[in-house]
Amino acid sequence: MSQVRVPLRPLGSIPETFRADLDQAVTPQIEAQVTAFVEKALKPTTRVIYLVGCGGSLFMFGAMRFLLERSPIPAVALNADEFMLRRPAALGPDSVVIAGSTNGGTPETARAVRFAREAGAPVLLVTKDPESVVAKEAADIVLHRSVEAKQVLQGLIAYALLKAQGVADDYDAAVAAFRDCAGAFETSVRELDDRLRDIAAACVDEPCVYVLGSGPLEGAAQTFAACYLQEMQLKHAVATGSGEFLHGAFEVVDGNVPVIVLLGEDATRPMGERAIRFLERYNTRNHVVDGAALSLPGVPASLRATIGSFVMASAVTARLAQHFEAFSGRPLTDRRYMWRVEY
Repeated sequence: MSQVRVPLRPLGSIPETFRADLDQAVTPQIEAQVTAFVEKALKPTTRVIYLVGCGGSLFMFGAMRFLLERSPIPAVALNADEFMLRRPAALGPDSVVIAGSTNGGTPETARAVRFAREAGAPVLLVTKDPESVVAKEAADIVLHRSVEAKQVLQGLIAYALLKAQGVADDYDAAVAAFRDCAGAFETSVRELDDRLRDIAAACVDEPCVYVLGSGPLEGAAQTFAACYLQEMQLKHAVATGSGEFLHGAFEVVDGNVPVIVLLGEDATRPMGERAIRFLERYNTRNHVVDGAALSLPGVPASLRATIGSFVMASAVTARLAQHFEAFSGRPLTDRRYMWRVEY
């Protein structure tokens, strides 16, 4: 009989402000602020939309970037330092920059915001702290209070950009869904809690974990592997697109490789399903988190894929990380190098 894994520390609780934080991200005041920026920034001559950040703030643009594929103006996501070093030719008054820095303490993003503004580009910063080093470089700032709220706010920004280009007939329905989504976010965490606990218990002691996602959830896979497992749990992890998994990474599968698959309801779902079919045939340590299993109360059927992607990319991965924390005993707030040494 296999040994039952016992948590080493209490499981983190769902914050009392969970729903209020989500509600704050899509108030009429925030919507008006976002709309005013878009109306000012987006012009008939605009050539490109840049999504700029580092680490989790870059990866968490995944669901927003997927929405922006409806935009006639291309959206490009770049690491903040790479953005400056590559010096894109399109950067200037005819571009729009959306910068993300969750806590506002990322010096690379601060430099990127300054660089973009000096080039004449309108910049909107998404962050928590209006007094942070990044915020001090920005003129237009929208604030959020949690990773879940950040996702919803970025969804609102995406829809504002789409509406301004005449490609968001569902704008009113989407904004209404975002405004009423706090219950769906919290319900999703509770519905999946036992499943997430079992995944963490099964994977916490493994030498390496693979995390797969496609479309809007590819960024979620990167966030979970790089930020939650590598950065916060000091655990070897590999993120790969569900489609790209079958073009290299799948060769490491020997029947006993722990793989977590984040599966959404969006157009790229067949890519995840194909990876799962392969894994079910050749592997025994497969853990699927399926957005289609979520009830998402109050979310219209037409917006399940959209809202579900933001839920999976924030609340679900964050809760899974809390379960890893409980079983490993290592707090998610601990770091070895970040904020501790010069780098």
